[in-house]
Amino acid sequence: MIGLGLRVAGLTSIYLLVLTSVEPGDMLVGCILSVALVLAGGTGRSKARVGTWPSWLGHLAGALAATAREMVIGSVRVARFCLGAPASPGFVEIPRGDRSLGGVALWGLLTGEAPDEYPVAFDEGRDVLLVHVLDARDPANVRERHARARDRWQRKVVP
Repeated sequence: MIGLGLRVAGLTSIYLLVLTSVEPGDMLVGCILSVALVLAGGTGRSKARVGTWPSWLGHLAGALAATAREMVIGSVRVARFCLGAPASPGFVEIPRGDRSLGGVALWGLLTGEAPDEYPVAFDEGRDVLLVHVLDARDPANVRERHARARDRWQRKVVP
């Protein structure tokens, strides 16, 4: 029952963050949608044990902090670009690797928060994630940065 409540609260929070609203009506709609999603997801037992929740929450906090850091760095890159610093906007392909579909969704959500990078597509045929970056002069560095984020935080939040 606690797991159900945590999932509903988490999904409702995401819904409200996307809407950037805490209006009672929005909270009610978010809660109803969250309950429907959790119930539609099945009642199968999670592979994670209750004892792993604190660890998972710690990794989630780390992923969010790392994303906040990337948002600040990305904002500085955009400001420098606007002030005339050299850059070469373009697309970079990032190998999907062992990311699950949930992992790809998390990657897209977190990547899209920084203003200098935008997830564009997931090419299942070629198994690559396509991201538009403000400075694509060193695509290997972009790939390495995304791989580090995956290994350090994202993998521990969503496989």
